[in-house]
Amino acid sequence: MEYKTDVQRRLAEILDELKIKATYYNKDGIFSLEDSGYIIYEDDSLVPNSKTSEQAPINMIRIYEDGTLKFIDNSEVTLKYCKTCQKFSFGRKVKRGEDYCPVCKGKSIKYLFNNSRIPGWFGKTTEESLIDEHEAEMHLEHNTTDKKGDVQDAIERLTGQVSYIVVTPEKKAQVINLKKKYPNMGEVIDYLLQCFEASELRKHKELGFRPFVLVGGPGCGKTSFVTDLCVILLGKKAVKIDLGNDVPNFAISGSNPEYTHAKHGLIIESMFKNSEHGPLKNPVIHFDELDKVHAKQNYSIETVFYSILEKNTARRFYDNFIELNVDASGVNYIFTANTLENVPAPIINRLKVFQIQNYTHEQMKEYVIDSFYQNWLENNNMEKEFLPAVLSDDIKEEILSECNDDPRNVEDAINLVFNRTMHTDDKTGHKIALFSPREYFIGWQNFRGKREISETPWKLPKNFMSVTYQNIQNIELFID
Repeated sequence: MEYKTDVQRRLAEILDELKIKATYYNKDGIFSLEDSGYIIYEDDSLVPNSKTSEQAPINMIRIYEDGTLKFIDNSEVTLKYCKTCQKFSFGRKVKRGEDYCPVCKGKSIKYLFNNSRIPGWFGKTTEESLIDEHEAEMHLEHNTTDKKGDVQDAIERLTGQVSYIVVTPEKKAQVINLKKKYPNMGEVIDYLLQCFEASELRKHKELGFRPFVLVGGPGCGKTSFVTDLCVILLGKKAVKIDLGNDVPNFAISGSNPEYTHAKHGLIIESMFKNSEHGPLKNPVIHFDELDKVHAKQNYSIETVFYSILEKNTARRFYDNFIELNVDASGVNYIFTANTLENVPAPIINRLKVFQIQNYTHEQMKEYVIDSFYQNWLENNNMEKEFLPAVLSDDIKEEILSECNDDPRNVEDAINLVFNRTMHTDDKTGHKIALFSPREYFIGWQNFRGKREISETPWKLPKNFMSVTYQNIQNIELFID
């Protein structure tokens, strides 16, 4: 049968596949569904002039060229499957518990899609994968090394439906909030926000950015910033590779499985699936101390950079351990360095460079010390109710004086000022510290912090329901 448009041809294929009986009227370009009485038309110019048009207010469904279905009142259409009579049917979107099959009235319903768009409308595309799974299967059959089990495990963690890191509104807000903690990272954050916007136009809305390097002196916050950024984007710390430790290239690209201590590389490890997601197409990897790369050292990692930093070559990244090509073109890379003076030009040319300035005195006082102080409270398990919720300007100035405005020495400076200001409160008899003279005068209780109630649900203590028995020797036995 010939159809007026490709949209109508596609719809006919779908109705036939789902065994939904329908009559097609070529003249009007409409489908009349037998069981439900619905009329499906493509656009307003094809609304029929026949007697069925009287049913339009409730029974007319419009199909759009992208496979979206809408009732004539613009409400959503569902395509549901009845497990009782085993038939597909169209219907209006209602609460799942209230829905039923229009054919048999059964309520055991399963939905083909969650929105109004027919899945696979434009045709089934090749399922994306990180490796050629057929090639991997053939390779394992011929693998005779002692590491075959480890190779197989690594390959299995790269197989299956690919997952993507996406940027949610919550993540975006958290990244914007990093400007308060890292006031010298404004340019970097603005660049990332542009990349987030661009991700909206990608097929899977996945995160992606050009590899970049943060260049700045020790203590400017670049490494800490990358750590916090990755926790936001990934929900955990990124794979971090410290190039200052003379990392060999096989640590990145894997070593020959015939070697005794052979292992897969860190590139594919960052892509491994786990209980929370499938194999990751676009993880983030942090290379620290790029300025420590030495081209003359044995097994220099420099050669690996030339392949992973270009998408065309990264699509066939070869891991020596699994001996297969892996699509690493989606991996995101962030580098940090104190200087680029000795970094080879071909590497720099592949990176977007951000020069990070040292914190000013005002930035340290306004933003940085607050962050250090909160971390200090948590890391040292301090009793917040006997310390300031927020440090006063006077105390901040003391800390900055002790550390000479050097972020690397802030924690030591906090400890010094803590010890200097600590004393016993006359009224409570408890040790208190880090309050300014003004806060003491007004009443330190007005400025103190408070213990936070845990977000973990409260539960009855385990030993409360223990049953106590007493044996003849008066020894109590506790049974959980």
